[in-house]
Amino acid sequence: MIVTLDAADQPDFIETIAIAFSDHPMMPPDSSAEKLRMVRSMLQAFTEAPDARLFGIRREGNLDCAAFVYDASYEPRGWRLAVFLFQMFRVFGWKMSRTFARVLSEKPASDERQLELMLLGTRTEAQGQGLGRVMLRHIIELASNQGYGSVVLEVAKETPAYGFYLREGFSVDKEISLPMATLCFLKRSLA
Repeated sequence: MIVTLDAADQPDFIETIAIAFSDHPMMPPDSSAEKLRMVRSMLQAFTEAPDARLFGIRREGNLDCAAFVYDASYEPRGWRLAVFLFQMFRVFGWKMSRTFARVLSEKPASDERQLELMLLGTRTEAQGQGLGRVMLRHIIELASNQGYGSVVLEVAKETPAYGFYLREGFSVDKEISLPMATLCFLKRSLA
């Protein structure tokens, strides 16, 4: 059911995530082209990370659920970081670009090996069918099998995803107030 996606699947992945996050408080409010550009720039900044993987659930030829994970010790640097922040500037303007840089700089530090779930989204028409839960549990099992001590992610407190992750055993590691939402850094220990 869950497949590992490759470079050829990236356009479908980007579209699925942009659709799934269409009402998210940290996504551009109007243009679908800007949403696509934002997701694409996130992938470009983080696909070189250790253990970076794209996963998907396809049904009837459609990519209904998608996720992106990577080793949380990775931080984009140099041109990757510059391109990412420039893309955020193009989509949101200077103020939001600074907000994204702040989020990157305020991630909680950890000595343990962590797998970061950067993106997990289900197309609107496929929501409520348990696909996100299946995907999340797959990622938790993968992290455990690969010797990670925890799975970490960021989620806006004002979204339904916040409650979903808490029900799946995540706890709040840190909260930061941003202009558009309260961002929570969540963690699920695997020990």
